Amino acid sequence: MSRRYTGWDKNSKSRRAGLEKLVDLLEEHFGLWNNGTWSSQGRNKRGKKSPSVHNTGRAADLSWRGAPYKGPGNYEAAVRMMDFLTRPDVAEAFKIEAVFDYYPGPHGRGWKCDRGRWQNYTKKAFSGAPGGDWVHVEIGNEHADDPNYINHWFLHFVGQLPATPAPAPAPAPAPAPAPAEASPIRRYPGRPIKRGSRGENVKLVQQVIGATQDGRFGPLSEQATKEWQSANGRLPDGIVGPKTWASMFPG
Repeated sequence: MSRRYTGWDKNSKSRRAGLEKLVDLLEEHFGLWNNGTWSSQGRNKRGKKSPSVHNTGRAADLSWRGAPYKGPGNYEAAVRMMDFLTRPDVAEAFKIEAVFDYYPGPHGRGWKCDRGRWQNYTKKAFSGAPGGDWVHVEIGNEHADDPNYINHWFLHFVGQLPATPAPAPAPAPAPAPAPAEASPIRRYPGRPIKRGSRGENVKLVQQVIGATQDGRFGPLSEQATKEWQSANGRLPDGIVGPKTWASMFPG
């Protein structure tokens, strides 16, 4: 189902939390990195005199550029992200308005909500194509300021939440782990596990909360931790401190 394309409407005075949350989640899930969202300086479109949609706070560039940058270095990761964003249910939920791919020849390609499909450009449509190692994404105004909505539906689409919020179950004790002597790594690591933590202890926590066990504690792991804490009688702050750790690994 097609929707009206907004493009630039007005400049924002600051970053918009819904768009920034979507970028954080895309970075964590697909491995690309944030190459630019809103800027206080404002700017025109590359090579043009019209204002950029970045100025509205509803647009982002995500790059797959590898070392020394932090991207995966392969275009396939970008394709997976673009396929996800242009999936009809995802595009409708997040009000995706445009996805521009600067890499393919001869002049890149673009997906827009007013046609609901990809178009391969046969003449120059934007600066940086072909060969550009980033993807430009635009969303509508509907959820651009609502990070909680973005977070909930992203978790749903990647298989970590049901379609509608479910009541938290009654607190229940965690399953009994193996004896501490057999699993010394389950002793509290000495400092909280929180956004940005990495390592084997993070994987142990991710196993308990049902998150992807990649050893990186990002926004998805933080949200899953809050839900586990709520369901197990702990303060849902998304941080695995000594008390939450003891609940996860008693004994």
